[in-house]
Amino acid sequence: MRRSSSASASRAPLVSLLLGAALALAASQTGFAADLKMASGYPDNNYLTLNLREFLADVDSRTKGGVQVTLHNNQSLVKLPDILRAVQSNQVAFGEIYAANLGNQDPVFTLDAIPFLAPDEGAAWKLWFASKPYVEQWFAKRGIRVLFAEFFPPQGFFTKKPVSTSADLAGLKLRIYSNETKRMGELLKAQPLVVQFGEVPQAFATGLIDAMFTSPQTGIDTQAWDFTRNFVNVGAMRAKLFVVVNDAEFKKLAPARQQAILAAAAEAEKRGMDRSTAVSKTQTDELKQRGIAVSEASPQLLGELKGVGRTMVDEWAQRVTPEQRAVLERYRQAQGADAKK
Repeated sequence: MRRSSSASASRAPLVSLLLGAALALAASQTGFAADLKMASGYPDNNYLTLNLREFLADVDSRTKGGVQVTLHNNQSLVKLPDILRAVQSNQVAFGEIYAANLGNQDPVFTLDAIPFLAPDEGAAWKLWFASKPYVEQWFAKRGIRVLFAEFFPPQGFFTKKPVSTSADLAGLKLRIYSNETKRMGELLKAQPLVVQFGEVPQAFATGLIDAMFTSPQTGIDTQAWDFTRNFVNVGAMRAKLFVVVNDAEFKKLAPARQQAILAAAAEAEKRGMDRSTAVSKTQTDELKQRGIAVSEASPQLLGELKGVGRTMVDEWAQRVTPEQRAVLERYRQAQGADAKK
């Protein structure tokens, strides 16, 4: 019997659907290139952005063009606080997420913002490795895979007048970036206010803030010389970001491509830390060239900040769950093990 044309037509959508599925499978398992997007928060000349570009170039090289990712940096596609949701919904496959922006969802993300808990490179690595299993599980529950961590340089205070003791910070309208740095500001008797990175210049211009606690990199990115005259470097902490990928999108890729991305991520993590440490001097030199007086914190200010840090660690440990507290204990054990060597 001859099939009717209407019967053939009714099969057409099914054939198209099956063909589309086959092509999608082929794209992930053969030589088809995956063309993906990444959202990040910082300008072109920021060392974080440079590291991301090198990471994506490495991915392209290791996959022989099989995974190509277009970077949309400087919040041009997605605002920094919204990148988690954008990756989770697969609006973008890759993203750069600022840990401090997650502090309201989980206090583990605020640990690296406690003054002098992990102030130097070695301590920052230990804190990251102590928290990594917890962090990876947290993101995995949201359909996201953590690829690597990025680190900010040591932190300090940008102010209009010189700062030598905590008394010089009292009463200042201080821009901070997380609940923990807000608590630090309160204990220093400042008036702390969380202001997102992209809103800093306007906040200074309108008088909403008149000082800020951040890294030299952020001072350069926001052109702090337009509204402050002094930077006192205190070190204190190495705040983090996470470079992540939508896990479902990642799993579409052939295993060899997945491994290539993970290898590129491992290189990017080490390179990023090395660079964040190295740029501290060049960044403070640039601040000086722009007319900002750069100084190291006085022993009195350092002592006062360390006291603030001890108070904050105690407060943090009292309000978290046993599972979250275990992250801090793993870090302390790692610190103690090294101290005994």
